[in-house]
Amino acid sequence: MTIHRLCRLLSPRFFFIALLVLAAANAQTPGTAAGGGQATPTITSAWDGLLQGTIPQMQVDPSIGVAQNPVKHGAADDLENHFYFDSRTEYTRENLYFTGQPNASGVINVAPNGLFNPNGIPDPNAFQPSGNWIYSFMDFGTTGWISDRVNTHFAIRYRQDLTHIDQGSPEQTILNSFGANRRVEFLTGNVEINGRPTDGWFAGSTITLGRQYIYGAELAELDGGALTINRQKYSYTLFAGRRFSFFTDPDQRAVGGGNFVYRFGSDSSLEYDALFYIKGTHHVAYRRRFGPHWLFSGGYKMIGSYPIDLYLNGIWSPSNGRTTIRLAWWEKLTNKDYFYDYTLNARDLDPNNPLLRLYLGPESPYSQFVIDARRTLNSRLRVGGSIWLRRLVHSQDQGPFDTSFQDYRVDAQIVPIRPVELFLGYHERDSDRLNPFPSSDFFDVRATGETKIQDFTAEIGRSFGENGRFTLKAGGFYRRMNFQDQFYVLNHLHDRGLLGNVSMKLDARTRVYFNYDLDTDFYVFSPNVKYAQVLRIGMAWKY
Repeated sequence: MTIHRLCRLLSPRFFFIALLVLAAANAQTPGTAAGGGQATPTITSAWDGLLQGTIPQMQVDPSIGVAQNPVKHGAADDLENHFYFDSRTEYTRENLYFTGQPNASGVINVAPNGLFNPNGIPDPNAFQPSGNWIYSFMDFGTTGWISDRVNTHFAIRYRQDLTHIDQGSPEQTILNSFGANRRVEFLTGNVEINGRPTDGWFAGSTITLGRQYIYGAELAELDGGALTINRQKYSYTLFAGRRFSFFTDPDQRAVGGGNFVYRFGSDSSLEYDALFYIKGTHHVAYRRRFGPHWLFSGGYKMIGSYPIDLYLNGIWSPSNGRTTIRLAWWEKLTNKDYFYDYTLNARDLDPNNPLLRLYLGPESPYSQFVIDARRTLNSRLRVGGSIWLRRLVHSQDQGPFDTSFQDYRVDAQIVPIRPVELFLGYHERDSDRLNPFPSSDFFDVRATGETKIQDFTAEIGRSFGENGRFTLKAGGFYRRMNFQDQFYVLNHLHDRGLLGNVSMKLDARTRVYFNYDLDTDFYVFSPNVKYAQVLRIGMAWKY
């Protein structure tokens, strides 16, 4: 055999033909069936028999074959699925530009030299041109974490001056009344425990413990507890705790009260709200729906033994929702109401607040009527307007902050093209003030104040991108005012301003914005201020 023929026999083709011959020979070998007869094997069994023992078994590496223990998840391991977080951080800068005139108190922008200045009172601090602030708000908590019964809620606000503010500066704020010119305020912090449907008497009920706000006869701010029971025919809330305050140290701390609602059916309900702090405040309201379009409500309020308010409201809205009309009548029965809020009578023990609170006088009895109407004409135009009429029961009870007036307002929202929205508004307020002349007392300011205010407002905005991801807005206002006091009457005072806003959604959780406004001031109030500009840059983020 020549070397050439031997190479041909050892070629890959030879080995492939030999494998086929062996497979055919195995296929013709009889096999044993399950019943003892002969069965023809399949091609799979032929290949298995051919290759059996040709590939050696590998030993498993002990480091790879270690048994894995199953992962155990605890009740608190899925926090990210029950946690929520909402925040906003904002930087503000304000610049003032001055006229060179003295301010309303006669202060001039020169350094004091110890000598009398006939031009005014020297104090350059009153003309500080700028200020910078940072503001941050965080709202966060959990829903159903560890237990589906439990929710938590926390809110914190932080404010700080970023630059030194002089005493007497027009840039001075309440922050400069505290050390380090900053404030950290713990607004809310509570735990809410909810009842399950299978909890018997506690089903449909809630217990809230911690710092919270409860609406009722007044807005109660307290560190304490509240129990809410909700049934098909009625529901009520009882609360009690310690009043908290950010700027005072009140001598009276205990506060409590409750809200009760009874439902006569699906169309009517009766509500009673009470708050007890120094004096008791009581409020009763009745609501009833007449047919599918009318909703009626009326209420009565009293403080201690004094009647305070009596009111009636009616709202009409058809099924298509294109029109809404609201009618309201309000009667202030006595002057025993709180001009600010129910905490006015509390004694302040804070040594940093030695002066009494500013008191603007009693709120005189009056009658008031309001009509407000809104109408969507089509997909591109929505219009609205309102009229407020107030009359003092006794005109001699007039004060600088309490007078008869007529207030008119009209506005329109226009969509000329789909991404563009235009807002136009006009507002007028006419105050019926007494004649300030002649004045027998230098401190008599009962007839002092505005007699007419007119506001013209315009704003246009456009959105870009998918779902309005980028938004631009610009606008302005023009205001005219008539003013009087016991010395002079000023008519046609005017004020104007511009504003702009840029907002962008970076993603589903993050939004950044930029606000700018520029406006002048009334000469009679701030003769030293020419105009002011305010810049705000912020970011809102939620989880």
